[in-house]
Parts: sequence; structure tokens; C-alpha cells
Amino acid sequence: MKKNVFVLALFCIVSMMANAEVAKYCMSYDDFVAGNWKSVDELTAGRTQQVCQMKTGDHCVYFKTGDKQSDEVLKKEAFAVMYGQQLFVNCRNLRYKDVSLETSKYVQAVRYDKDKLCILAYRTDGLTALASVGTLVGGVLVDNTALSLTLLGTSVGCDIVNGKLSDFACFLVDSGANEKSKTAITRINDDFMEQLLANDAPLLERYKSVKAKHNRQSAANILPILMEKGLVESAAN
Repeated sequence: MKKNVFVLALFCIVSMMANAEVAKYCMSYDDFVAGNWKSVDELTAGRTQQVCQMKTGDHCVYFKTGDKQSDEVLKKEAFAVMYGQQLFVNCRNLRYKDVSLETSKYVQAVRYDKDKLCILAYRTDGLTALASVGTLVGGVLVDNTALSLTLLGTSVGCDIVNGKLSDFACFLVDSGANEKSKTAITRINDDFMEQLLANDAPLLERYKSVKAKHNRQSAANILPILMEKGLVESAAN
């Protein structure tokens, strides 16, 4: 077991070194759908030779380029960042039921049904706090909140260990900003899943078989079903 952990940690270091300089951004949901990504190097326009770095902390992610002007664009204006093989969405203008999220920085996201996005939110004390993404170890994201997911590129494959995803909720981003530059997001909950699975009785029964609402509406229960429906790609595909 210790040997396997060492090998995964070594793989992590190599992967991060290989992907550290690969950073792209898009300015809107429409740009994301259209695949209009631009290099962060292009954004800095030669004002710095530093590599774009991903920083984590306080249940969020942010990016530093060494150039103040570029950092402000990434912080306040960009919609999403592709860092190496990982996808992140800026929460600054996301709204759930017209309420801003508890972070204005970035969170991990995966593609949903090709041109939509599913983000994860960490639940604590009845409130929704966005999940930090931690470290990519051999394709498995592990952080101090005990999230364990396989996230490769724009696909997600579950490696649910000891039910650790039960503390996370899923939200859907499926539209652009309104006239106030705010983007509404949807909670993937009982109502959402019942509508999604209305014509798939076996999967709906499987979803509802988790009796406790907290666990039923958790990422641990939802993500494997979304993968089975083909809405979120499995890394095995």
C-alpha cells in the first residue's frame, strides 16, 4: 500500500511539472461552448516570464501570473481557466437563487453533456462552501476535505472511497450571463434527478434507494449516475 502511494505521489509530481505551463482561459460561457480559449501567455503579452501558477486555499483556487494586469483579468473578468488537464470556473458572478456563492474565486468543474459544466460544492454546517480541489495524484484529486475523484481533462471518473463524496453537492452551469453579468446555476437535487431520470426507472430507483436526503443529493450518489447516463464522461472511456 505504501509503495502504491509513493508511486502515485511520484506520478503527481511528474504530471504537475509537465502541465504547469499549460494554462488557457475563456471570457464567457459562450466562449467556453464555442471552444474559444486563449493562452494565458498571450494575456500577459510578454510583460512577465513567470509561469502561470495555480494557488489553493480557503475552499477555492486562484491563479497568479506575475503580471498585475493579467491577474486582474483572471480574477474579475475571465469565466473559466483550463490549467493543464484541469478545468476551473470563476465563481465571482455565479448565483444560486440570486445569492452569490461563498467564494469569488475558482472551483473545479467537469463537462456535463458536452457544453455544460458541473461544479462541486462542499457542504458544512448546513451551508454551501465551495470545495477546494487539492492535489492531482495519479489522476485522483485528494484534498484535506477528503474529496476523492478521478478528474482527467474534461472527464470525470469516480473513485469513491469510503463515501467521502457524501459531503459534496453538484451544481449545473448551463447558460450565459444575464444583463447584470450574473450567471444563474442550478442545484442538482431530487427534483432535478427525478426529471432527468423520468424515463429511466432502474436508475431513478437506484438514485432514490439512498434514503437519507443529505446522502441522496450528494456527489457520491449523483456523479456515478450522471456518468452512467453519459452526461459526464468516465476517465475509463
